Amino acid sequence: MNIRQTAIPIAAAALLCLALCFPSGVAASKGDQATFTLTKQSLDNLRQEGLPNTILNKLEGLKNQTFDTEDAFLEAVKQKIGKDQAARYQAQILKHAGDEIATEIKQITDALQAQKRVIDELLAQNRALEARLAELEATRDERTQKQAEAEIRKRKELEQRVKELEDTETDREEATRSIIRDAMSKAGSKINESVTLGGVLEVVGGWTEDFSGQNEGLLGLNTVDLDFEVDVNQWTLASFKIEYDDGTNLQFPTTSGFEGEVDRFNLDHGFLTIGDPQRFPPFITAGRIYLPFGIGTGDPVADVLSIQDPLTIEGFETREDAIGIGLGFPTPAIAPATPPVTPPPVRPLVINPLVSSISRALGYKPSKLQPRPTPITPTPAPPIFNVGAYAYNGDTFDRRDKGGFNPQDTYSFTAGFRTRGNCGRPFDQLVGTAFCPWSIDVDVDYTSSVFDSRYLEDEYKLFLGQIGFVPGMAASVKATLGPVSLVGEWNGALRRANFLDGLGNSVNREPSAWQVSLGYQFDWNPWVEEIGAQGNYLTIGYSETNDFQGVTRVVNGEQSKVGELPKRRFIIGAGEWVLDNLQYSVEYNLNQDYSKSEGGTGSWAYGIFSQFTAVW
Repeated sequence: MNIRQTAIPIAAAALLCLALCFPSGVAASKGDQATFTLTKQSLDNLRQEGLPNTILNKLEGLKNQTFDTEDAFLEAVKQKIGKDQAARYQAQILKHAGDEIATEIKQITDALQAQKRVIDELLAQNRALEARLAELEATRDERTQKQAEAEIRKRKELEQRVKELEDTETDREEATRSIIRDAMSKAGSKINESVTLGGVLEVVGGWTEDFSGQNEGLLGLNTVDLDFEVDVNQWTLASFKIEYDDGTNLQFPTTSGFEGEVDRFNLDHGFLTIGDPQRFPPFITAGRIYLPFGIGTGDPVADVLSIQDPLTIEGFETREDAIGIGLGFPTPAIAPATPPVTPPPVRPLVINPLVSSISRALGYKPSKLQPRPTPITPTPAPPIFNVGAYAYNGDTFDRRDKGGFNPQDTYSFTAGFRTRGNCGRPFDQLVGTAFCPWSIDVDVDYTSSVFDSRYLEDEYKLFLGQIGFVPGMAASVKATLGPVSLVGEWNGALRRANFLDGLGNSVNREPSAWQVSLGYQFDWNPWVEEIGAQGNYLTIGYSETNDFQGVTRVVNGEQSKVGELPKRRFIIGAGEWVLDNLQYSVEYNLNQDYSKSEGGTGSWAYGIFSQFTAVW
C-alpha cells in the first residue's frame, strides 16, 4: 500500500477543519453579544403569565429599548416598577427579555466547536494511522497479510466516520441558516400577530350505486375552504370563511342524475364577536353564522370524523344572517399560565411506515436533521355553562302576513353544559388508563322555524308560504373517554307542517333525524385533546330520519321530487394523518330508502370513498 494515497483524505479533513473554524468564529462573536429588550410580544407573554396590568403598564415605558447588560436592564426595571416588584417578577421578566436568537446561535456555535474538537482528534488518529501504515510498508515482509488487512479496515472505518461527521456538519450549518432566515423574517410585517389564516382542501374519489341501481365512478374536488380570523382588539374577533361550491353533491348521489354544475366561490360565514367568556361572561355575535342547532358548525373536519355527513347534519344544519347575545359562566378563575409541555407524538401506523420502508428500499435517504417536537400549551377549560339567544333573517314566514323579516318571528335559543376531568391525577400518570382524561358537552337548542335549515329551506322553497313557522328542537351530547369519542344527537320539528304539494295533494310532514357515532384513536396518549385529529383512527356511525321521503314539485309542467333523504345511513371508516396536516381516509356508506308505502323505493344504495384532506 502507498502512503501517498492517504494524502487526499488528510487534506480534505484539514480543509473541513478550516471551513468549520471560520463560521464558528463568526457565530461565536454573535452569540456572546446577549442583549435585553422588552418587545410587544414580550409584554403579551408576560400578560398571559399573569403579571398585573399595573406592572405591565409601567413596563410599557421600556418597550423596544435595548440594554447591553443584565444589570443595566434590571436597574431600568427597578426604576419603573420599584425594587420590591422587580425582585418579585425578575425571573419572568428576564425570561421574555433575553435575545433568543443570539442564545440559539451561541448554542449552535458551541456544538460546532465541540464538533471541531472531535474532528481534530480524528485527524490526529489519522496521522498516527498514517505513520503506522508507513511502518507496515517498511516491515510488510515481517507482518502477515491478515494483520495488514485489519489495519486497512480500521482506516476505512475511520474515513467513514469522518464522512458521517462531514454530513452532520452540513445539516448543522443548514439549521443555523434556517434559524437566521426565520429570525430575519420576524422583523418584517406584524400582520401575523392579529390575523390567522387557515383552510381545508379535500379531494374525494370512489364508486357509488344509487337507489335505482345505477353504478357510477366518482372523482372530484370536494371542499376548498379559506378561513380568516382577525383579532381586532383584545375583546373583538372577526371571522369569515370563503368556500368553493360546484353546485352538486359529490359525495353520495341518491338519485339517477345531477342538476347543472356551476363552479363558484361563496362567503360561507362572516361575523364579529365582541366579548370573551374566558374573562367576562357576556358576548355579542353578529353576521352570517351557523345557528346553534345540533352539532353542525360548518366545519367539515371538526364536526365529524366521516367523509359523509350523518343525516342530522345534512337535514338540519342552519346558516343565517343573525345577531345574538350569550353568556358563558362561571368565568374561569385567573391562574398562572400553564407551562408548555412536549407530549409524545401520536404516530401514523400504516401508510406512512409502509411508504417510508419502500422509499428506503429504493435508495431514498431521509435527512438526519429531524425536527424537534413542538411544546404545546394545554387548552384552558371553558366556562361550564353557556346560554344564548339569537334573532335571524329567515326565509319562512307565517301564512297570515305578506312575508318579510320580523325579529319576533325568527329566533333561536341555546343552552349548554361542558366539563372535563383527569381523574385527579397528572397527565403523565394516566398513560395506560382506559377512560381518563374524559370530557362531556351537552347542548339543547330551540328554533322558531325548523324549515329555515339549509336543506329544508332549499328543497321546500315553493311551499314555505304554506308551511309557515314550524318550531324545532335539537339535543346533543359529545363525550370522550380516553381514546374513545361518542356523539349522540336528535333534531326535529315539534309539530306537523300541513300544505299542498305541486299536484294539489294534501301533505303533512314532521321531519326529524337522530344519529349516534363512535370514534377510536390508535396510539393514544393523555395529551390528545381531539380524537381523530392525528395518527390513525376508526369511526362508525348510524343515523335515521323520519318524514324525509320528499314531496312532488311541479315547475313549468315538469314533476320532480324534492326534500328526500335516505331513511337510514350506516357509515364505517378509517383514516390516517400520513404527514403533518395531511390526512388520507377511506369509508363505506350504506343507505336505505323509505319503503314504497311511505313514498320511497324500498331500495338500498351504497358508496365506497377515499379522500385526501389538507388542513392548514
